[in-house]
Amino acid sequence: MTTSALDPEEGMVPIPGGGEIAYQVDGGAHGGVPILLIRPLGGSMAIWGSFRARLAAEHRVVSFDPRGCGRSSAAPLWVSTTGLARDSLRVLDALGVSRAHVFGISLGGMTATWLALLAPERVSRLCLASTPARGVSLTHAGARRELRLAACFARPLDEVERCLVHRILSPQFREAHPDDVRRIELLVSGEPTSRLALSKLALAGFLHDAQRELHRIVAPTLVLAGEHDTLLGTEAQRRLAAGIPASVFEIVADSGHDLTLEQPLFTAARVSRFCGTGEASPLEAGGSSR
Repeated sequence: MTTSALDPEEGMVPIPGGGEIAYQVDGGAHGGVPILLIRPLGGSMAIWGSFRARLAAEHRVVSFDPRGCGRSSAAPLWVSTTGLARDSLRVLDALGVSRAHVFGISLGGMTATWLALLAPERVSRLCLASTPARGVSLTHAGARRELRLAACFARPLDEVERCLVHRILSPQFREAHPDDVRRIELLVSGEPTSRLALSKLALAGFLHDAQRELHRIVAPTLVLAGEHDTLLGTEAQRRLAAGIPASVFEIVADSGHDLTLEQPLFTAARVSRFCGTGEASPLEAGGSSR
């Protein structure tokens, strides 16, 4: 690939049986193992914004729109986190990438978990942000979380994703950065996802359960949690890290559920360092970044 960080390569990956997945490659002038970014629920790959740009200053970065989002084809009849992981592999295959560092957040982290389990030889280093080991939670806090998200789907179509934006952003961020909140809402509304696709993706996250398989992950893994994550808290992610043999857990200060929106430059720098320096265990499990 001959692209530079300022001139991304874009294209479409055909899917067996019909359909296409839209992708983008940034930082193509860089060599080494690329970083694959996997989206959370809602929004297109355009929303990676300054997080992706910071990574692309040092790495080749591959991002894509999951089926049902952005410029990709409609979501299949049944969506699961394992199916999303296989779509991720299709993107890597089409680009001739035999091995990648993988970053996933929220639903994207669930997908990245299965990618590391289904194709361990393809994942060099794994970064899981705002990710639980299983989607459905039987705790009172988990039930409240699911009800808050479900309430967004009852809103008029043009408000669903904006509601989701407000659910994932911390109150502290919304109060301190109203202009950034409006910018994010405009990006989301620029390439809206249908209610049906959002529902399918949300159900995939709800039914996700890799808890019993975590011990099989062999890639060195960095698990990141936002200090002010009102959706997951931090304990679910601490437990995720505890189940992965070669993992380290860190808390990102002053951030809510979506670290790439609230702390994009800090998070990108941390991910870049983990993927680029060969460090395996920067902190003991349970440590935090401040």
